[in-house]
Amino acid sequence: MNGWKSTLLVTVVVGAGGAVMLSTQDVPPYWAILIAAAVALIMFLMDWWERRDDKKSFEEARKFEAGYAFKDQREEQKYYAWAESHPPRQPSKNMLSDLIARYRTPGCAAEFLGVVALGLIEIILFKEKAEGKGEPAVIYIVMGGMIILLYLGLSNLFGFKARRLYGKLEELPNFEHIRRSYADGLMVGRPMNRIGYISIGSEYITLIASKGIAPIDRSLITRVCRANMLTAYYTNDVYTGRKESYFIKVYAASGQYRVQLTKFQMVQAYELLKRAGLPCDDTIEMR
Repeated sequence: MNGWKSTLLVTVVVGAGGAVMLSTQDVPPYWAILIAAAVALIMFLMDWWERRDDKKSFEEARKFEAGYAFKDQREEQKYYAWAESHPPRQPSKNMLSDLIARYRTPGCAAEFLGVVALGLIEIILFKEKAEGKGEPAVIYIVMGGMIILLYLGLSNLFGFKARRLYGKLEELPNFEHIRRSYADGLMVGRPMNRIGYISIGSEYITLIASKGIAPIDRSLITRVCRANMLTAYYTNDVYTGRKESYFIKVYAASGQYRVQLTKFQMVQAYELLKRAGLPCDDTIEMR
């Protein structure tokens, strides 16, 4: 029995069974039939949605494995229009400032607003304490929350994480070569990009990802490829959609590395890496 017939059979069985069950719970027959039919219809539509997405994914996977990164020619034309308005550009001469911009999260303003809000609450609590009404434990809890939010806000604003990662880079014996290659290279993606970006330099390829920084000596690179990871989401075993993530993967003698980009950034970065003479594999890894 093919997928559609089995889905329809399950829908009919669930609908009929639900109607019978509801009718035994003193639900009027017409309401029982309507409720069961609605539930069965939702099940059918969710299954249809999942099967439709699966079919699209399989078709795209065949194209990806053949090295074609677009769903169709229309998307390919959109990429060329995007590439004209988003050409690769040189990174900032100050690598640290780019890293601070990358690791600064949008929650920075909210953290400082939280400090202000808790500060106002703290003032009210101190006034109540002066009048003999305040609870010391609550004052200390609010103060502790203020300190935590203030630390997070300052850490975000001044880039504590970026400075820590940059400090680790400075400890490398080849740091000056990495820094110079980064500054003279071409960047795909932007430091403000929440996922990652890549700098393609003359000596090093530098991947800046959410978890860290990976400078890779070009002479050690054995393979470069694109990758597409598909994640399906379910709520209570009901399909609710899927998300595609795109990566540039670099295989080197020192290990395997990857950086997440948008789809168009992935295509653009791969084209640059290929033109730079690196060993590129035109197939696209699927997960």
